Amino acid sequence: MGSQSIWGNIDLDAYRQLADPEVDALVAALLPKKGSESIGRLGYNSMLLMADKLIQDPELALVNDSRLANWLKNMPEEIVDYFDPMEAPDWVDAAKLEQGSKLWQQNSLIMLLILYSGSLPACYLMKNGIPALYKTDKLRDHQYIFQRIYETGLMLAACMDKGGIKVAEDAAVQDDVLLLEALNMLDAEGRWQQQGSRLIRTAGETGTPADSEKIAEQIELLRGKPKRYLWGKGYITAKKVRFLHASMRFMLTEPDSFKPWGNKEQPQTFAEQLSQVQTPWDSEKLGVPVNQEDLAYTLLTFGLVIPRGLEKWGLPLNLEQKEAFLHLWKVTGYIMGIRSELLTDNWQDAEALFDAIHSRQAAASEEGAVLTSALIGFLGDYLPDVPGFAHRLSAAMIISQIGMTNASFLLDNTLIKETRVFWRKPFYTLAGGIFSCSLWLRARFYKRFKHLGWITAHRLNEVSELLIDSWRDAYSRKPFFVPADASTWVRQPGVDQAYQVRLTRWRRQLFFVVGCSFGLLTLALFGLAAAIPAALVGGWSAAKIALIGAIFSWLIALGMMNFRLPTIFNLRPTLDEPSD
Repeated sequence: MGSQSIWGNIDLDAYRQLADPEVDALVAALLPKKGSESIGRLGYNSMLLMADKLIQDPELALVNDSRLANWLKNMPEEIVDYFDPMEAPDWVDAAKLEQGSKLWQQNSLIMLLILYSGSLPACYLMKNGIPALYKTDKLRDHQYIFQRIYETGLMLAACMDKGGIKVAEDAAVQDDVLLLEALNMLDAEGRWQQQGSRLIRTAGETGTPADSEKIAEQIELLRGKPKRYLWGKGYITAKKVRFLHASMRFMLTEPDSFKPWGNKEQPQTFAEQLSQVQTPWDSEKLGVPVNQEDLAYTLLTFGLVIPRGLEKWGLPLNLEQKEAFLHLWKVTGYIMGIRSELLTDNWQDAEALFDAIHSRQAAASEEGAVLTSALIGFLGDYLPDVPGFAHRLSAAMIISQIGMTNASFLLDNTLIKETRVFWRKPFYTLAGGIFSCSLWLRARFYKRFKHLGWITAHRLNEVSELLIDSWRDAYSRKPFFVPADASTWVRQPGVDQAYQVRLTRWRRQLFFVVGCSFGLLTLALFGLAAAIPAALVGGWSAAKIALIGAIFSWLIALGMMNFRLPTIFNLRPTLDEPSD
């Protein structure tokens, strides 16, 4: 089904001029302006800490003298209301949210790889969208881009984790309460009251004012349908990102309104200089920063591109799984203020919208190439320290996910040629084939041995969470906080080259053990799969060898996962450690 048949009547150009009026107005009121008083950036960032605490310990909000309760009382009402649970539309399906989250829990580490080799490169293709997020001289300093990269991973994990976005249903009203209310509505003069376990008519004549059918009908009218609300750490994270987008939009489009800071005569940093003089964003040419078209496309790089990526790498998914995952991101998009007509959880419609926007915007750009180069550098922290290997492997993964045509917009020609060298190309093809086959076997194995499959998935999910935690280590800026201007990034005190080296070594060690474990699991799966053919060809002895090899590989892999990995978890470098 072509994109024009579904989205042909939608003017995507118009959506490039649409942002988020509701939150844009809130940002304009809250962030500091010249000659005005407002809560300011620091006040909002303080509110983010409160929101995190509210997710962690919501009961503290009910304790009158708790710090959290006092914090809420002292904050402006509009910003406290901003983090209130949203009423869930009727189309939100809690079962699909749970199913989409389950797909993440089972494949989180692979999904992170797809995020960095498929989703983000797909975003970097957008020639008019990327500059809105990276219109700064800091673009060429990779350490600042890394913060944005890891924040994307944080959002992904928060939204897709178990209970990350959940539906909370309002309390149901008890039948006896509804009966009393119905009686007083049908017989207002009777003044019905509850005395003990009985309902008594305290005024007028005794008796029942209406027949039982009318009473039952009135009860059902009063009962109604309990309201449902969206909540969870993924909900809070999506709201943070929505506000961050609006704040960046404000700073890029209204630089003259923002209060300058720092040393005006001799700015000591680029951030100080940028806060003094800025050129307004060219909305007419590029569309408003972080506009509705860009948001809709970016959302699909998660909800659509990740399941596509799993299938490209060999993990079979049925339509129900893919659309449940897409549904989770549709709900996320709703929370983030994306227009309803640009949201879908129908797989064909999602593909059509993605292709329609991609065909309009995908092109080569200097910003896209620089960002992809930084992304490859980011991935290099996890791959073996062999000259050129990390860059070539990262490039090969990107090519496998987004295709050669798109990759040529982002990757250096020399790097592409290095991955296509006659003796390397077969190697990548063979490695990719083995990896795909192992994912296919793994999916089949999980269906038949759910307990053992859960052990593997749980440990790999732990690795994913630990890697995500390690991304926080090098920055003093909290995730999703509003920066002082459109480019402010601050390194954590004590983060020097020696610390970065220790952190990189730890990440590579972690990935090495994970890789060995996964390789052994793959051998075990191939051994199990080969047992029956081996029995047919070579008899029971051949089958026994295959089974023993499979069991032996499986036990070593489980040993590494259950004993070696936890040891490495505890070796993560901290800032108070002495340098080498």
